[in-house]
Amino acid sequence: MLRFRVGALSSFISLLLIWEVISLPGLLPSPLTTLRYLASLDPESIALHSIITLYNSFAGFSLSMLLSLVLGFLSHREELIRGFSMGICSLFNSTSALIWSLILVSTIGILSPLPPILVASAVSLPQLLSATIAALDSVDKNLIEAVRSLGGSSVDEYLDVIIPGSLPMIIAASRVALGLSLRISVVAEAFGSSGGIGYMIMRSYNLADAPGVLAWSLILIALVLALDRLLLMPVEERSSSWLK
Repeated sequence: MLRFRVGALSSFISLLLIWEVISLPGLLPSPLTTLRYLASLDPESIALHSIITLYNSFAGFSLSMLLSLVLGFLSHREELIRGFSMGICSLFNSTSALIWSLILVSTIGILSPLPPILVASAVSLPQLLSATIAALDSVDKNLIEAVRSLGGSSVDEYLDVIIPGSLPMIIAASRVALGLSLRISVVAEAFGSSGGIGYMIMRSYNLADAPGVLAWSLILIALVLALDRLLLMPVEERSSSWLK
């Protein structure tokens, strides 16, 4: 574990050194300049735009999770629905977040709060849907037969075997999908939104404010890391230990 932590720390130090070297000829603001700019930002502004981005991400993730669970369980019982679901996964995996952003912003409106939510949902849906179908397929069939041999109903099969057996894999996919939603919603915010970290990054870019672009990018990175380490990773570990 110590060697792992040293390796992880060395990766951050290496990236910081590379950033410092690139900034020497003036190609980018230095890390120190960026941190000073970050310290000068209004904490209320940071909190407000971070909350907007978190809301967009969680809303988009929740929508895709709901669709994935519905389609996943229907696909588990009906081949026609499975084919439909896999087609959705292929189509959505082939469409970039940029395309979704431009289409939704142009059709719904640049000031509508919906494009960042729908883009986050569209990008995370194939990840969650394919993982849900795979998780349901991976459940031990012998356990299902055991429940049937004991006179259990279809409801018992789902409550006692299928749902508990597939939950860890679904939660692991949710960890990836939620982090993806958080990063992708920023793209939609940059193209059409009145707030959020992506909006502030694009605003700084339009003002030729390079330290602002990097400072808000660091805020996004910190937000993603904090969400993953403090919430998503503990939930995933707890679900895996519960299964054991």
